[in-house]
Amino acid sequence: MHAPFFIASLVALAAIASAQTKRGLPAGCDRNATVEYGDTCNAISAAHNVSTYQLAAVNSETIDSGCNNLVAGEVLCLGIKGQDCNVTHVMQAGDTCFSVADASGIQVNTLLANNPNVNTCDNVYPGEVLCTASQIYVNTTK
Repeated sequence: MHAPFFIASLVALAAIASAQTKRGLPAGCDRNATVEYGDTCNAISAAHNVSTYQLAAVNSETIDSGCNNLVAGEVLCLGIKGQDCNVTHVMQAGDTCFSVADASGIQVNTLLANNPNVNTCDNVYPGEVLCTASQIYVNTTK
């Protein structure tokens, strides 16, 4: 009795999921990940060694500024070829930009250049994922 409605609902959900996964990744996307139910930007970033900033910047057409609109099944780009920082650190309580830079063997200026969202290190928080590569990946001339 309810089977036709159930099947129609499944078909509609599959169509929505298919449309979301086909939004198109940015040109030059080097690697990607599929959002799973309950994912957050920080969780995706930590699991795939991509900074929270990079994930948001690369997917700025998809992810809102608060990262509140992730949809299960959606495919996100993790990095653009030649600009893909995959050396990261997940911020813990008590971490500072200076302690992270020191532990990573990089200058604080390099850490800040690769994480422009950090500004003066006053706004980092536990769970945030920072790029800790010695090479500068972020194009600051945009």
